[in-house]
Amino acid sequence: MKLMFYTLLILLLTILTQVGGVLLLIMLPFLHMIRLASKWQQVLLRGGIFLLIYTSAVFLLISPLASLNNRVPLPCFTDEKTPLAAANIGYCLLLRNYVTPQVSHRLQNIARTLQQQYTHDSTLYYLDASFPFWDGFPLLPHLSHKDGLKVDLAYHYRHKTTEQPLDSPPAWLGYWFYEQPESPEDAACQGKRSWLRWDFDALQSLYADYEMDEQRTRTLLKLLTPEAQKILLEPHLKKRLRLDSSTIRFQGCHAARHDDHIHVQW
Repeated sequence: MKLMFYTLLILLLTILTQVGGVLLLIMLPFLHMIRLASKWQQVLLRGGIFLLIYTSAVFLLISPLASLNNRVPLPCFTDEKTPLAAANIGYCLLLRNYVTPQVSHRLQNIARTLQQQYTHDSTLYYLDASFPFWDGFPLLPHLSHKDGLKVDLAYHYRHKTTEQPLDSPPAWLGYWFYEQPESPEDAACQGKRSWLRWDFDALQSLYADYEMDEQRTRTLLKLLTPEAQKILLEPHLKKRLRLDSSTIRFQGCHAARHDDHIHVQW
């Protein structure tokens, strides 16, 4: 029973973080040396020690090792020099914020340009990027994001009534707050179902007070377009934002919706 539990836990950590399962496998003999009279105290202590070592590895060890694989972490938090940050700290803790140095450099330059063009805060928030090691290792549930060249970016948002910009995406993860088509005729994939094309209708009322900031989001897309190989966006948003670049494409009906985020690849 214990063997099955640890096997499933190592598999889950590997799927979620790529290296968490390996760290747990290395640490298991040492964790089992910790024995307390209380079973729950023992479990909590072992879990706490693992989380402490894992978090230390995330911020101190993984980055220098990933550089050998031509991967660098995107900044977790914004600062005065680079207004680029994770939409949720979880992307950093799960090691889903790694890209090639070239992609990191381009995103930081675009973030600075956005900040210069707007007097208010225009931090560029990223969502999923890639794992730190091994090209081809899947970053589920994405169909790509395997080589450090793909990044999901959040839209810019504002309050509907005041039109004041938000300093971060209203959705907790940055995903799943969908910009709906202005008319039913503009909706893509009507009547077609895909296990990845989620709607999350129950969540949409949580964000009723907010909307995409069309001006800033359009500026972001125009800054991305010249160097990007491909940008994925729903057709109704491409039309609504008056974008005509062939780099901006529809991902098709068998992939996740792209009217809650921008997928860009170089």
